[in-house]
Amino acid sequence: MERIVTKRLVLRALKPSDAAAMFDYAKTDEVGPQAGWTPHKSVEESANILNYMIRTNEVWGITTRDNDTLIGTIGLHKDEDEKSTFRSLGYVLHPAYHGQGLMTEAVKALIVYAFEQTNIDIIGCGHFTDNIASQRVIEKCGFIYQKNIEKDFNLFGFKVRKTCAEYEITIDMYKENKLLWQQH
Repeated sequence: MERIVTKRLVLRALKPSDAAAMFDYAKTDEVGPQAGWTPHKSVEESANILNYMIRTNEVWGITTRDNDTLIGTIGLHKDEDEKSTFRSLGYVLHPAYHGQGLMTEAVKALIVYAFEQTNIDIIGCGHFTDNIASQRVIEKCGFIYQKNIEKDFNLFGFKVRKTCAEYEITIDMYKENKLLWQQH
């Protein structure tokens, strides 16, 4: 996994020692439910999920340039029923770092990486329609709205149906407007 450095962030490979830092943000109600999962209940749960992420090699850890402590994750996930050049973007960030433009910076860097260094043709991304902060990140990063869909999630032990807005960026859109993404 390639290390990606931006003005304020480092996107790097995850490591088992990140479990406590992951738990620090994954235990909060501000993170998991906005991404479709129940907050973590223990460092062990975070460690298990972290180990899965390490095995799939689709997720980068997000740290600041001056501190290697994990503050979030960002990934490009392959959907089995999609063509191999499509990836779904997913991300979470510790609430202490919200509202600073850090996730926008990380997403733009990953878009540049995906279209410049891999064979990815399309990046999809989505948010729950009530998650305005994630919507702003997605729109600032140049994603184009496609549609709303209903999805089922297991949150807090219950099946919950949520409306998700879905967006895309294609390689052609990227090539037409590279400067939008390369200013991170």
